[in-house]
Amino acid sequence: MLGVLASLGYIIITALVGVVTAAFVYARWNYGTLEKVKGLSAVVPPALVGGSDVSVYKKIVHEQDTENVKKYGKIYGYYEGRAPHIYIADPELVKLIFIKDFDHFHNKRIMDFGHELINEMMDHTKFYFLIDDKWKIIRTFLSPTLTTGKIRHMSIAMTETIEDWMGTVKEKLQNNEPFEPKRLFTALTSDVVARCGFGTKLNSLHDPNNLFVKNMRSFCLEDVETNFLLTLSHVFPFLAKLAPFFPPETLEFFANLLRNVMKSRRENNIKIPDFIEALNEMLEKIPTEEYKKHGITENTVMSQALIFFLAATTSQLTPDVQDKLLEEVDAYLARHKGEVEHETISELTYLSACIHETLRMYAPLIRVERVCNKDWHHESGLVVPKNMVIQVPIHAIHYNEEYFPQPHKFQPERFLAENKDKLNSAAFLTFGTGPHNCIGMRFAKEELSLTMATILKDFKFRANATTKLKFFPGRTFLIQAKPFTVDAVKRTK
Repeated sequence: MLGVLASLGYIIITALVGVVTAAFVYARWNYGTLEKVKGLSAVVPPALVGGSDVSVYKKIVHEQDTENVKKYGKIYGYYEGRAPHIYIADPELVKLIFIKDFDHFHNKRIMDFGHELINEMMDHTKFYFLIDDKWKIIRTFLSPTLTTGKIRHMSIAMTETIEDWMGTVKEKLQNNEPFEPKRLFTALTSDVVARCGFGTKLNSLHDPNNLFVKNMRSFCLEDVETNFLLTLSHVFPFLAKLAPFFPPETLEFFANLLRNVMKSRRENNIKIPDFIEALNEMLEKIPTEEYKKHGITENTVMSQALIFFLAATTSQLTPDVQDKLLEEVDAYLARHKGEVEHETISELTYLSACIHETLRMYAPLIRVERVCNKDWHHESGLVVPKNMVIQVPIHAIHYNEEYFPQPHKFQPERFLAENKDKLNSAAFLTFGTGPHNCIGMRFAKEELSLTMATILKDFKFRANATTKLKFFPGRTFLIQAKPFTVDAVKRTK
């Protein structure tokens, strides 16, 4: 009996050793790849499994990126788990990669998050060699829906929604409730997205338990701690299925809601030149050979709407109000009888500069990723081999003194027209750059401008003892600030 148990124990120990050894070898399989890249200095990974990125769930990733650039330079090799990546924080190189030599870098990595909608949203699809053509088709359909003219049409609904939201905010402030920027702006964005995207009126502050509102909070990953499995998936990519970026049930909620709205439009022959109409036109083409060839499915269509909603939500900012901004808003309101409108909002140039400066300091997207699809040679001697992943750390560029002097100081003047020659436009990457830049940029700027001008009609803000901007650790996709409050002071005119 003892002999049998001893044999069984030996088998178990041997098996465990084999599994651990296999995992160790698998995790370190790509080590040495970066060291072979010409013209590149690589960060040597630690001896244990997981490379230099396993503890990322404990770190503020965008701040870590900035420190890495200071430590290793603008171009360096870094192992994200087992995957070799080249980090590029040089705007001139970024411009080459995303514009001039875009044909070398038009795709992202292939990863399977276990849900087609998430895969489509993250640009990770099985149609690897067709991604670029697929993207061109989608962009051709959606770009006309977010032109200045279409934004003008949506701004009416947007303005009404902001005014309703502002009325509720005033009620809460009169009841001495704290001004919580994150909660209040998330509620506003839910209302704007519901109105402009679904034609539905909401009041998220009055009805926080509404299914749309609850799912929007979930979609924004509001106050959610980082899943360690998501971090570990950098080492073992197959684990991504167990820790998707977005809750699948939330995506299905919005996808089903979209399907119903689109179906109602088709059945009732409602034609409105907006985002939903473009999605319906795309749906009609799904049976065609062109769409089949490029793998464009209903999930592709749904994912475009979800990306649009995400872009609208993550572009919200915390007001940093200065006397100069209040003066500009007051003068604007005096000229236009107290009305804030799309046709005249562009007059608020300092407000626009404040928005750009806030988005520089707190760009929602942490990194922009591309995969090199054919060897790329740079005059510096750097040779990026085929299939190498390129990461552009946005915050590291935004906080580089070479491009933005005194980067930790809020200076809207950087973005005023008279300082245009001093600004390296390639260094501002909040909305991306090149053909793949953010399609919802105009929509986001419109919402931000209308919202801030409306708020500043009646309130100014100041920090209090509890006001401190802190971020959730471990975010590798979008930055997430923890809740905080500011004092809202009623303006006397």
